[in-house]
Amino acid sequence: MIRAVFSLLTAAFAMLTLNACSMMQTLVPEFKMPKIPLPSLRTVTNLVPGMPDKDQVDGEDPTVPFNSRGTLGYGHTVRVEAYEGARGTARIYRDISMVDTQGLLPLGSVGSARVGGLTLPKAAEAIAAAFRLAGRSSRPITIHIISVENTPVISINGDVREAEFIPVFEDITVERAATVSGGRKAGSTAHGVYITREGQRRFFTSLENASNDWEPQAGDIITLSPDI
Repeated sequence: MIRAVFSLLTAAFAMLTLNACSMMQTLVPEFKMPKIPLPSLRTVTNLVPGMPDKDQVDGEDPTVPFNSRGTLGYGHTVRVEAYEGARGTARIYRDISMVDTQGLLPLGSVGSARVGGLTLPKAAEAIAAAFRLAGRSSRPITIHIISVENTPVISINGDVREAEFIPVFEDITVERAATVSGGRKAGSTAHGVYITREGQRRFFTSLENASNDWEPQAGDIITLSPDI
């Protein structure tokens, strides 16, 4: 008798629990993160006068998926410009080349840079090192990565959570580019911004001023100052 009563109470408790769960699901709908549309990218065409319209070395150059926050690998075709000097800069390299099966990026007479498995910020460092080693020069070397696999990119570094490259999107501004990359480091009180184009560096007192006076384009390097 006692066992039968206990079974009835257990069943009743289970029914109440199920009803309560159903009621809670009705009152509190399932939360879903809103989908944020991806920005539409500009094409590389006409962004770099005098260079091919497509990031393709030859007819055998494959089309490889590319993520600006990922790493480079075989088949990725990279559009690169290199400048030497600080104030009186001189362009010393401008070409398109493809990462080979060994992870090397040919750089003409300079040789090559090992970029396979590297993110774009690290790849830019490796390319700069190749130019410094080849030229044995103490002058600054600035590397502009213009695009990869027909995706135009901009570099963001300095007083940021993590240096990275982002695609150039429609209606981009310096301030929006910094926001997409995550903004300044936590607790930072700096405001200054440097923008480098064709090896020449220009200073702005704030992201807002930079956004008002400068239209970003593929290959630009946006450096958030950690001191000013």
